Amino acid sequence: IVYLALSSEVKVGVTRQTQVPTRWIDQGAVQAVPIVEVPNRYLAGITEVALKNHFADKTAWQKMLKNEVLPADLLAERLKTYDWLPDEVKQYFAEDQKVLDLHYPVLEYPKKVSSLNLDKTPFFTGKVSGIKGQYLLFEDGTVFNVRSNEGYVVKISL
Repeated sequence: IVYLALSSEVKVGVTRQTQVPTRWIDQGAVQAVPIVEVPNRYLAGITEVALKNHFADKTAWQKMLKNEVLPADLLAERLKTYDWLPDEVKQYFAEDQKVLDLHYPVLEYPKKVSSLNLDKTPFFTGKVSGIKGQYLLFEDGTVFNVRSNEGYVVKISL
């Protein structure tokens, strides 16, 4: 699946069908919509490369965590992509896609983001104010990227 997601701004990405909507949730997207579902990675790759000329391909994670999301009409943006698709991919463009809205359990978004580094700060105490994407958000603006700390043994006490 080649898709558009809205996490801080509109971005283009690729994921397997089996990873929808998990990938979008991981990225902290508030909305997402498929552009095309292609039969192989090659077609997905050339599609993403063509669309990277028009959309970001990375999530601005600090803006995403502060919930600084630029407003966008994903369906309108998706329709624009048809003209930019490689010819061999256009047959996979379906007209009737729906935007998926995603919501996260966040009480308060941080105004300033400070990433928790377990090598520098092996012990941390704080109150969780939410979860967005692969991050735990704390009241003091500290954020913990669960995915980037997969090799660590972490104990969380409630």
